[in-house]
Amino acid sequence: MPSSSLPDILLSVKHPERLVDELARTLEAHIASRGGLKGLAMKAGFGALRSAKPDIADRAVRGLMPDIAKALDPLYAEFRQGQGTDFGSYLTQHAGRAAELMVAAVDTRLAGNPNAPVKAVYKQFRGSVGDELQKLLPPVGRVLSTHIA
Repeated sequence: MPSSSLPDILLSVKHPERLVDELARTLEAHIASRGGLKGLAMKAGFGALRSAKPDIADRAVRGLMPDIAKALDPLYAEFRQGQGTDFGSYLTQHAGRAAELMVAAVDTRLAGNPNAPVKAVYKQFRGSVGDELQKLLPPVGRVLSTHIA
């Protein structure tokens, strides 16, 4: 099992663009799969951002990766101390805490972001971001696990 911190591992993977691409596609698939009124609103907000910047998912993942990795590092340290073999499963088991850590990291990052449309879309969905992240953690965890191993 690696002895480095999660940021050290994720920011030095052999194929960083593959990691970014996999996480961006995971995010896009999650948004596309959402139904109901909230799903329609998410798709519309994401579509508006994508129309301005077609690679918005890749940009978001690339920009947030250091902050998210740092936020999840305490969970990764706990995982390494335990007997688990799959960090993705560990994240899913601790989805509430992981989501809280990730939301705090995104909040901090976006507070200094000058991009008004991004801030507006995030503000619109801020109340449900934690729940959405909890739903997104199993596939994100699977992606991370393949790059940590």
